[in-house]
Amino acid sequence: MIDTIIFDFGNVIVDYNADYIVRCFADKDEDIKLLCDAVNHNWSALDEGIIEYDEYINQTKAMLPERLYDNVDRLFVDWYKCMPYIDGVKEIIKSLKQNGYKLIILSNAPDYFADVIDYFEVVQNFDAIVISGKIKMFKPNKDIYEYVLKKYGLTDENTLFIDDKTENVNSAKFCNINGLVFNQDAEKLKTDLKELFGINL
Repeated sequence: MIDTIIFDFGNVIVDYNADYIVRCFADKDEDIKLLCDAVNHNWSALDEGIIEYDEYINQTKAMLPERLYDNVDRLFVDWYKCMPYIDGVKEIIKSLKQNGYKLIILSNAPDYFADVIDYFEVVQNFDAIVISGKIKMFKPNKDIYEYVLKKYGLTDENTLFIDDKTENVNSAKFCNINGLVFNQDAEKLKTDLKELFGINL
């Protein structure tokens, strides 16, 4: 029986769109293109925790004209504020919490995000938050799932992992964790939780 549900964050709880985020900090098409290419040139290194946040900012600036440095500074402070909630998911999370499930966030994100994730009030419903850049482990590598199981004393067959990427879910299943791929449809998620795992909301 499922007693713990692990949620990815981007594209499960909130809508993460790298191009949209950049557009929050620039107006001209030319600037948006330059910023998109520079900001995202190696973002996965931040998620993996193999580069410091400030160093990555400096690398990004080095790829851009000086007139965009202020845009870069503002973006790297406030990018997370440009991720709106996915309709219906926040309500599902609150219902799961009220029904006594242990809830954990497991997100590939820079260590900086661990310091600002409280911006999203929905995180108050979670018992733990694991950010890849903070622990220098990264989905879909299986060590991050093993880390979460061990750190929080979870039983694999009683744990469900929800992510938008099939490869991440498959890796969790390799660790004997139940998995569910989310396609940004909250109603389907409710149906899947009930029909596949007996979780009523």
